[in-house]
Amino acid sequence: MLKLIRFLGLVSQSIFIQFVHLFGLIAFVASAALGWFRLPSWLVPILAIVCGVISDKFVDESSVSSLLEKAQNANQRGGFLIVVYFVICAVGYVAGAYGRHYLREKRMIAAASKK
Repeated sequence: MLKLIRFLGLVSQSIFIQFVHLFGLIAFVASAALGWFRLPSWLVPILAIVCGVISDKFVDESSVSSLLEKAQNANQRGGFLIVVYFVICAVGYVAGAYGRHYLREKRMIAAASKK
């Protein structure tokens, strides 16, 4: 149980680092767009793998990573970044889908109240 809590803490710190570098935010917005436009959910793991590999190979995290050393050490492993981006993309996809559903319901209620 303690290892699970430590892992979740490490993932949350790594997600914070990715959002500070803005590449995590780009991945989140891209996955939210997938959910908004009702694209298939099997695209989420593909987007997560692509973003994880790009982040591992091309994004320099040295400027912010001094704040969270353990998360930085974990980020140097490519497989861990894929897990991090899977969490980011899955949450973004669900947020986009619920956002679309919320606006659709809001429009339906507004249309029904005008009649």
